Amino acid sequence: MTRGIAAYPAKVGAPFKAHVSAIDADGNEVAGIIPVETAAPLATFTGWNPRHPDQGAPDDLMQMRGSTLVFARTRADREKNGDPRPAIAERYASRAEYLDAVRAAAQRLIAARFMLAEDMDAVLARAQLRWDYLTAQ
Repeated sequence: MTRGIAAYPAKVGAPFKAHVSAIDADGNEVAGIIPVETAAPLATFTGWNPRHPDQGAPDDLMQMRGSTLVFARTRADREKNGDPRPAIAERYASRAEYLDAVRAAAQRLIAARFMLAEDMDAVLARAQLRWDYLTAQ
């Protein structure tokens, strides 16, 4: 094998750098097609997950596992925990307002032909479940 980053038998060479997308103020990726979950967010969603130092190799990432870092429910919760991301209550006055934001995000995807119009009901149903689960006391 003379091309690419792999060789057999394995040879030690220059480190292979892994690159990730740029992120917004919430920590969500901004490249590519923006899904409803990050266009109307309740959390930071990552495609990577740092390893806990107790597992060893703390500078490595866990393979094929992401993270969901839920926003604080209220401003007071956010300030108590030192979270710089706006809380859910600071973003959306109500569940209905959140669902309006989800609907608008889905409509943008439909207009861009990245989502089928007939999937709107399923997207809204999933968003309702996500709201109920992530905002539960």
